[in-house]
Amino acid sequence: MRLEIHKNFSYKLEDRLMQELIKRNTPEIADRFALEIEDRREGKSFYEIEACGDKIVLRGDCKISLAMAYYRYLKDCCGVNLAHCGNDRIGNITEAPLPACKTVRIIEQDKRAYMNYCTFSYSARWWDWERWEREIDYMAMRGINMPLSIVGYEAVLFYTLRDLGYTDDGALNFISGPAYLPWQLMGNLDSYFSLTDKAYVDKRLELGKKIIDRELELGMTPIQQGCSGQVPSTILRVLPRTNAYNVPSWCGFPVTYQIDPLDKNFRKFGMALLEKQRQLFGAHHYYACDPFHENKPPIKGDKYLQNVGKAISEMYTAFDSQAVWVMQAWSLREPIVKAVDKDKLLILDIDGSKCEKTDGFWGYNFISGTLNNFGDRNTLHGSIDALAENKFMEERKKYPNIVGTGLFMEGIFQNPLYFDLASDMLTRSDKPELDPWLKDYARRRYGSDEECLFEAVKDMHETCYSKACTGRETASIICARPAYEQRHTAPNDVFELRYDNEKLLDALENLLKAEHADTDGYRFDVCDLTRQVLSNYAKDLYKRSISAFDNKNISLFEKSVNTFVRLLEDVDRLLMTRPELTLGEHVRQANAYACSDKDRQNFELNELYMLTLWGPARSSQLYDYAWKEWGGMIKTFYLPRWYSFFEQMAVNFKKRKCTFTTTKRRYNDREDFDGTSFYKSVEKFENKWLSTYKPEQPSEEDTLEVARELFNFYAPMIRGVKA
Repeated sequence: MRLEIHKNFSYKLEDRLMQELIKRNTPEIADRFALEIEDRREGKSFYEIEACGDKIVLRGDCKISLAMAYYRYLKDCCGVNLAHCGNDRIGNITEAPLPACKTVRIIEQDKRAYMNYCTFSYSARWWDWERWEREIDYMAMRGINMPLSIVGYEAVLFYTLRDLGYTDDGALNFISGPAYLPWQLMGNLDSYFSLTDKAYVDKRLELGKKIIDRELELGMTPIQQGCSGQVPSTILRVLPRTNAYNVPSWCGFPVTYQIDPLDKNFRKFGMALLEKQRQLFGAHHYYACDPFHENKPPIKGDKYLQNVGKAISEMYTAFDSQAVWVMQAWSLREPIVKAVDKDKLLILDIDGSKCEKTDGFWGYNFISGTLNNFGDRNTLHGSIDALAENKFMEERKKYPNIVGTGLFMEGIFQNPLYFDLASDMLTRSDKPELDPWLKDYARRRYGSDEECLFEAVKDMHETCYSKACTGRETASIICARPAYEQRHTAPNDVFELRYDNEKLLDALENLLKAEHADTDGYRFDVCDLTRQVLSNYAKDLYKRSISAFDNKNISLFEKSVNTFVRLLEDVDRLLMTRPELTLGEHVRQANAYACSDKDRQNFELNELYMLTLWGPARSSQLYDYAWKEWGGMIKTFYLPRWYSFFEQMAVNFKKRKCTFTTTKRRYNDREDFDGTSFYKSVEKFENKWLSTYKPEQPSEEDTLEVARELFNFYAPMIRGVKA
């Protein structure tokens, strides 16, 4: 009967959109699919896959469910692995085998959220429409139905300020550059690497419209920007008699300005922003803002916070009767939360850590999130055992107000294995057995079922993806600003290795044994594991250098330092074989994104500062926050810093103690940015580099050949065998 119904089916817009998604990704087999939409099952989303005659029937309650069914079919029957790192396109699928049995999944997680504010900087800062279209397809296939949607908000700010009487230049000056705007939207800074060209604002407006329209067409519910009251310092010129106060400096940045939410002009300014957003992008009922994010309120006491919560919530409701305030759990304040009606608030538990501490967020609807990454640092890290425990299903037993799951990584271009399982868990209600899951993953990722590939991913499970690797990421010694007592590369990391590097070396060796693996994911992972193994070994060499200094063993010091330096050169050489792992490629993207020569210089500095000093330029507390083990970055930036450090150690070699990197003040348990004469010289080098760096072309060497060469050279050293 279903086949007869399908033959006479009159395709509506929703079917056309899904057909287009399928044609974009698998054009050769697009005509093999039949699409059917039915009612939800007992109030829940679902999808089904089955063979009917010569057709592959994808059935679900909405377009997102059909997209999930489509990708599930590709995984199960065509061996597809779609990832951000290698295998970033589905590939040329020319055959569509019929599924052997019917597949059914009931989706317990009603809301599936995606993206952290920071992701728009660390990962998506230079994406064009082609790249966003691929990402939106990817979201749909993974079941994501609540993406954060802030692309183009520059236009909301710009045109609202223009309406209030600001000039073009005055409005542009308030809006931070592409790499830093997300922190402005969270209320932490403004006017940093300010925009210079209205054409860029309009370009972003056009892109943002395409993004949000496509998300809506696919049935997603975008989370839009709300308003917590941040304004330019000159706001009193256009809104006199406004109670605007200085917000204390965040991480050393200049103070920002905030209209008190209890002031009458707060609603006037907020409604103007919301109305402008509606004019440009529509109003879609979910509005994100976090009052006093990572900062302190200007007035002490619960009463003030209650009034703030009430004022902001009432503004949203006055603007949109269906409005729901979306709040991150990072800076959650109980009095603000409890001032809002329970049906008017959705809390995002970004890293899943705040639920227990707040007794399930006091009964307010919340989404349990996965974070795992800061700054898009490319270190292998994350407990897949923790993912497989299915925290959503566990929390639902205690808290019926949990309404979904979310992926909130600050960056998405690392840890493809972890990300694959985390994405799968968005819609699973069981606890997968990891060995079968890993075996299937290896087959899909590498395009081969060789046992050595399964052994490789099992080795990864026992090392970088083990239970020990939960919480903070593993730091990089390569990217660390040199210090005698090295505690961190960046905030929120762990310097000590929590697994056996020789076991990770086994994973690399098993990958290299494969004879039939031929996917881009395979080549990426060989490069990535080689990078990680050598980066881990660099820590041993660093520690030996420090120990040799302390024990005045000049022979060991010279040997350790020379090997350390060569290793950094070798890692740089390897990474230059993958364009996406080179600094030059990202700087070229920044230049290409600009609309004018002035913007090109600005955007290039956006890119370089974010990766290095972060900011503010002369007093950074966040330096190296977004470190990258990238080709071109190691050779031109990180390695010269280490040269200077070891040269200074050699000068001090006869001294009883090393003190040239000891500073009086520390931030984030790291040395003060320019707290010694040595660090002042490092800062001088860094600023010169920022103004003189020129992109290099990627290498034409073969990734696998270079990786094998480095494995053969370093494996005996790492395993303690005399080379």
